[in-house]
Amino acid sequence: MADTPPHIEDSPFDVAAIARAHAVYTPSALAVYDLVVHGLSNRFAWRCPTSRLIGLYDANLSTNHLEAGAGTGLFIDRAGRAAFDRLVLLDINEHCLARASRRLARFRPAVRQANLLAPIEPGLAPFDSVGLTYVLHCLPGSMREKLVALDHLKPLMAEGAVFFGATILGRGVAANGAARALLDLYNAKGVFKNRADDIEALSEGLRQRFGSVEIEREGCVALFRAS
Repeated sequence: MADTPPHIEDSPFDVAAIARAHAVYTPSALAVYDLVVHGLSNRFAWRCPTSRLIGLYDANLSTNHLEAGAGTGLFIDRAGRAAFDRLVLLDINEHCLARASRRLARFRPAVRQANLLAPIEPGLAPFDSVGLTYVLHCLPGSMREKLVALDHLKPLMAEGAVFFGATILGRGVAANGAARALLDLYNAKGVFKNRADDIEALSEGLRQRFGSVEIEREGCVALFRAS
């Protein structure tokens, strides 16, 4: 199904940590992911309603889009765009690619399996928009180290392209009991690696790479747009 293997071994980061972060996304887990994450966690723990994330896609999706971290495809599915000239889904996890591509089959997406922490093999023409939502908090390392993913994505962006997305923060937020419990659980299991992630480090990293940056926090979630 995927064009390219993920090349985890090419990453300078802990191979085991990368594997743990995405191993949870099995077909059975993905079957309930939207209910658990988008139906419950976003509203009650992270305090950033899924509708807020869908609005981010409504405002920034182009007809020539790369989704880095396909998830279940929910955001693109619900964003209201009628058609794409080109839609490419990129993810390290083959199950996410399979589920998202089925959900978005009406757009005839292409898929690419790749590890964002390693250089992405060339061959993709530039995109006018790139989405990276709910990915950074899963990546190992500090925020500065995680943002190497942007350095691998930027060569895939056309002049004037927009880069946007969201991540769950682990520091500098007023987490409620549900958020604290989930942060403890997910970080202990290696699904999240975001204990030290704060909005200041994210903002600094984006501003080092882009001329125009907009970033705001809703609940425990940082939403960003850069170009």
